[in-house]
Amino acid sequence: MWRKRLKIFLLVVSDFVIFYVALGLTLLIRYAVIERDFSTLLNSVPLHLVPFSIIFAFWLIIFWTAGLYDLLKLKNEEFFYKNLIITFGVNAAIAISFFYFIPYFIITPKINLFIDLVLTVAILYYWRQYFNKWATKALKIGVVFIGASPEILELKEFLNNNPQLGYRVAGILAPDNSSELENLWRDKRFSLIISAEQFDHSKKLSYLLFRYFKQGAAINDLDKFYELTTDRVPISIIQEAWFLENIGQSKKNLYEIVKRIIDIIGSIILGTIALLIFPFAVLAIEISNPGPIFFRRHRVGKNGKIFTLTKFRSLSSDKSGKYEMRKPLKEEMTFVGRFLRKTHIDELPQVWNILLGQMSFIGPRPEKPELVEKLSEEIPFYEMRHLIKPGIAGWAQLHNPKAGPTFKETMEKLQYDLYYLKNRSIFLDFSIILKTIKILLSGNGK
Repeated sequence: MWRKRLKIFLLVVSDFVIFYVALGLTLLIRYAVIERDFSTLLNSVPLHLVPFSIIFAFWLIIFWTAGLYDLLKLKNEEFFYKNLIITFGVNAAIAISFFYFIPYFIITPKINLFIDLVLTVAILYYWRQYFNKWATKALKIGVVFIGASPEILELKEFLNNNPQLGYRVAGILAPDNSSELENLWRDKRFSLIISAEQFDHSKKLSYLLFRYFKQGAAINDLDKFYELTTDRVPISIIQEAWFLENIGQSKKNLYEIVKRIIDIIGSIILGTIALLIFPFAVLAIEISNPGPIFFRRHRVGKNGKIFTLTKFRSLSSDKSGKYEMRKPLKEEMTFVGRFLRKTHIDELPQVWNILLGQMSFIGPRPEKPELVEKLSEEIPFYEMRHLIKPGIAGWAQLHNPKAGPTFKETMEKLQYDLYYLKNRSIFLDFSIILKTIKILLSGNGK
């Protein structure tokens, strides 16, 4: 865990330093090299420092939102560099808008801003290229898995495909293969042991692990390591005790109060926006396909309570408001409906559900009662996702916004939901909101 945090910390600090280095070089180039005016150079430093520091803070937030501090995405691949350039394009727009709309600073640095942007992009490009290479090699931890389970094989493939996480799989051993474990330890092939079996279930295993623990090896459970590396909870290897240990409602009381206050304030603000859009949405829906303005369906909420979810209608219907899905979903959507879904305007009426306390801005996706009943019988602990309010956005929607209805994808969504259930916090909610906004603006949402 500390290595992961160290890499992210180094990345954030280095980016911040690069911003200031580029600014310093900009002032040197402009006033010392081009104009050869050293007195102006000295005077320009304090004038630029405050406004650019504000801009740099916004840049870091945008970088975080774009996933440029997500270790899973730090690969020297086309997607990463495309994301970096697009993100910096957004940062450039923020900087230009800042000086245009907030003319309270003495400077209006058109030339300096241009030079600074060019230098920052150039330095960041090569620095990130180097960092991505370094992240795949530095601070490597050798890992030995003890036991046999599909999750171990899944993790092995996952770690091999993501070397930037800093793990190297040294082997997968049976609990009774102590001789091979000793050979790997002697050759200094690992410093971390991940056990698929609980320590207290086997005295022999506990004795073996304790022996290496005394020699400096780190020991961890498979479920905890799986969660640490994938940001998901492995459903198939946890038991009821996991929920008793990790999902303490009393620990989240203050968080729930703060979150509810944020939900109320946010729903009032968005509700006001919805009222402004309402007449235009009503007119557009009625012209494109006469019928009900709203789409109302029952959904399962907190503690299994049924509530009525409301959206702007995007599907074709007859005058009675019936929806007969005789065609694929895309064909059933009206022209206006496609626009409403693409822009997510169809979800604005859900702020009423949030204001009533039936939903939250952040939480698991609300599902149909009949689907919940079916999945609760097929998937262990599925009903546990209803310990909290459902949300418009969520951890699962963020990681796989286009997930389908297959059993595998449903299992994966539940793994993300349980991770959020355990780790929910204001910081995590804020991170989800920022990254969801990025998905919406990019048009990649479902």
